[in-house]
Amino acid sequence: LVPPQFLYELDMIYIGEFTHLKDREVNAIYDSGAIYLSNDQNDKEDMLDDLVHEIAHMVEEVHGANIYGDNNLEGEFLNKRIALERVLRFNEYNTFFFNFKDPDFSEELDLFFYSEVGYPTLNTLSDGLFISPYAATSLREYFATGFEEYYLGDRELLSSVSPKLYNKIDNLNTMENSYD
Repeated sequence: LVPPQFLYELDMIYIGEFTHLKDREVNAIYDSGAIYLSNDQNDKEDMLDDLVHEIAHMVEEVHGANIYGDNNLEGEFLNKRIALERVLRFNEYNTFFFNFKDPDFSEELDLFFYSEVGYPTLNTLSDGLFISPYAATSLREYFATGFEEYYLGDRELLSSVSPKLYNKIDNLNTMENSYD
């Protein structure tokens, strides 16, 4: 599904029960050439999308300058984040404690999205802005969820919702496939 050249930095995939996954309440993490996947998954597809998502984070380490260097992707992300904040305020959510103009991960904002708004509601409110509610969490998650959609989902939808993100991934894909 993913060009093999994207996997050159991957040394190992570990599947099991890991304290660092449980502590962070996540199903997967990429760290220093290894992907750690929880063996507590809903089904094969759930494990596969976690795996592809973490491959995206590995690709970021190798190709970060190509992905983020021109700030186009960050601009697209922040414009969407600002629009989302307006939608949330319109729907009477108090967003004043959060910096929607910061592209980096914020545990407080993540908790606000997850607990106070809730992903089902956030999914509805962010429809047409983000490919998934989790994509609004940070620029890195915006990239990783788009990467996941590109390889496992609907490329046309990704292209229409996040054209700059789609183009970045498509260019990386073309660049990597040219090395075959």
